[in-house]
Amino acid sequence: MRRRAGALVVAAALLAGAAGAQQTVQRCESPDGKVTYSNTACPPGTHPVRTIEPEPSPPAVDQKAARERTQRYAREVERLESERKKQEEKAQRERAAAQAKAHKKQVECRKLEARVEDARTAFESATLAKRQDADRRLRRAQAQYDAACGKA
Repeated sequence: MRRRAGALVVAAALLAGAAGAQQTVQRCESPDGKVTYSNTACPPGTHPVRTIEPEPSPPAVDQKAARERTQRYAREVERLESERKKQEEKAQRERAAAQAKAHKKQVECRKLEARVEDARTAFESATLAKRQDADRRLRRAQAQYDAACGKA
């Protein structure tokens, strides 16, 4: 996608360059050999060495084709950018849903853990007659905790 965006920028620069490329450029040199290029008269202390004539502008058909390609590339970049944003939004929603689910499970596990601790306390303090019932409640609470929270 970035490659296409770069191609779009290059195409726009070429079109802009073609529009302004009708000026003659002169190569100017100073006595010490310093080279300067100018599209006006040579700077003071330099003299013209060579005149560089501009390339003829491309035919109107080629210019139109380049503009159409540029527009097509721009639409493609917009489409890809829109698709990327949709994918990022979907991923963000999925992350938020996963976090909410993990939080809900964490809350549920804390409740089940508290239930196991209450059952353990009740079992430890139960009289001999009620110990069997307290043991059954403790095992059931522990089994629920293990099933829901994946702990053994």
